[in-house]
Amino acid sequence: MSELNTGKSGSRINEEGVPQTSATSFKCPSCGGIMVFDPESQNLKCEYCKHVISMEDTRQHPTAYGFDNDRELEPQVWGEKSHAVKCKNCGAETVFDAFIVADRCPFCGNSNIQEEVITTGIMPEGIIPFKIKYEAAVGLYRKWLKGKWLAPSKLRKGVNSQNVQLTGMYVPCWSFDADTSSFYTAMAGEHYWVTVYRTEVRDGKTEQVAHQEMRTRWYPVSGQYVEDFRNYVVDSSVHIDDAMYARILPYNMEELTPYKPEYLSGFKAERYSVDLKTGWETAKERLSGFIARGIEAQINADEVRDIRFKTAYDNKKYKHILLPLWFSSFKYKDKNYGYMINGQTGRVDGKSPLSPWKVAFLTAGIIALTVLGYYLISMYTGR
Repeated sequence: MSELNTGKSGSRINEEGVPQTSATSFKCPSCGGIMVFDPESQNLKCEYCKHVISMEDTRQHPTAYGFDNDRELEPQVWGEKSHAVKCKNCGAETVFDAFIVADRCPFCGNSNIQEEVITTGIMPEGIIPFKIKYEAAVGLYRKWLKGKWLAPSKLRKGVNSQNVQLTGMYVPCWSFDADTSSFYTAMAGEHYWVTVYRTEVRDGKTEQVAHQEMRTRWYPVSGQYVEDFRNYVVDSSVHIDDAMYARILPYNMEELTPYKPEYLSGFKAERYSVDLKTGWETAKERLSGFIARGIEAQINADEVRDIRFKTAYDNKKYKHILLPLWFSSFKYKDKNYGYMINGQTGRVDGKSPLSPWKVAFLTAGIIALTVLGYYLISMYTGR
């Protein structure tokens, strides 16, 4: 990648009239303007003269670190080109490019925020860069909202690029690798059929009628189940709506690339609020569900119950990664509604208000159809 000019020292205006700050940032070598990451070209692009600097594609995999090695997890700097603010209302810590000035918290909208020293912590090792541009994200949101036909018509028709304010944010996550070996016990059931006779009255006569009934024969089983997990992701933010976030998944982890501070230029990134140990405990709890289903499939019986297992985890590794997300909220009749857009795939989810008139019309329609159906059935049956 071409060498970028950087500037330190106090805030000032250079000869080209471009503002500078005390933190280092990416400056255009052509005009001295601000270089930001462009999701469309996957390169750095000057906001002023449109000069483009190619991002070097190393085609390398991000480094994963073993749990039990002697690597010291001392505070590390995310790069000289970032600073952080902390919201005094919700506690969210957000990492910004040096030239971005924050006046409100991107999570709760609170203006009571406090700038801090350059962010420290476990530095990201991997990142999936934004693939969806701001304008495209607005278009995807408008398309999603138009599909919500119970939403007020005024809201659906009034959405445009001017009144939609999206925030491009990288969500912090822990990515885990582990080789698992589980010893299990369970009860396996095999179905079989028996003939039973029941007394029935047919045409005024009492008869013994044969019926086939399914029974289950249960027997104990035990064994070992082995499965290796790679890139199992647990988000490390407590400030996003987990249910909504889950509905815009998944991300294509094949596009995970080594972290570079250039990818944050023009965007924000939340600092992780769930520590590594807590993230690993969450991952183990969720992985146990996958392991239980794998054991059930391995037993290959008609029914399986009372599964008990103990799992050993080997070759445990982790990565701190960042995943792209567009999100925002809007107010309608004094109520806030939030929505999210996957910054890689464009998948949208959110909440929207309901039109009382449309809901009433739908309810009346359902009642009318129910009454009509009952009337037709009554006519057909003669009741």
